[in-house]
Amino acid sequence: MSNVSGLADRQVSSWCDLPSSPVAPSVARRWVTAMCASWRLRLSPADKATIIELTSELVTNAVQHAVPAARGVPEIRINVRAGFAVFWLAVCDPDPALPQVRIPDFLAESGRGMYLVEAQADRWGAVRHGAGKYVWFSLECQGDAAHASEPRTVRSFTDTMKENAPCLPSPFPTTFAVPGHTV
Repeated sequence: MSNVSGLADRQVSSWCDLPSSPVAPSVARRWVTAMCASWRLRLSPADKATIIELTSELVTNAVQHAVPAARGVPEIRINVRAGFAVFWLAVCDPDPALPQVRIPDFLAESGRGMYLVEAQADRWGAVRHGAGKYVWFSLECQGDAAHASEPRTVRSFTDTMKENAPCLPSPFPTTFAVPGHTV
């Protein structure tokens, strides 16, 4: 695990490697919750719940659908970035097959993950990277009600990522926009 925080204009970033196992979604939820708390992000309860739910969906998809990684290669990596009222999370796995949003069968036990991501994320995408892929989502977070009256400076997270060096080590690109893959 790596943690980089205290960057200019309150940008923070961290990553975590997980094994491809049934416990990975639970570990991911706890890790993302701990990162948000350690960064003292002022998230509304709805934003916190959405972040945790979408994290769980993406990690579960990586566990259930990705091909096994080569020996010695991390099976699943989570990369989290937050700053300028945007929370961004990517899950990287060794399978190059991109996820598909399906019309869910609400009586089935599974098959709704990407449908939920599409419905709840402000933006999301899937990109082939190296021998695998990463699937990401971003959420614009307004903060809690106690801070809602504070004036906000609207600034693009993508623009500031161009101004600042990427948080290393990270195998993920530093922009949100991926032509042809952005929803």
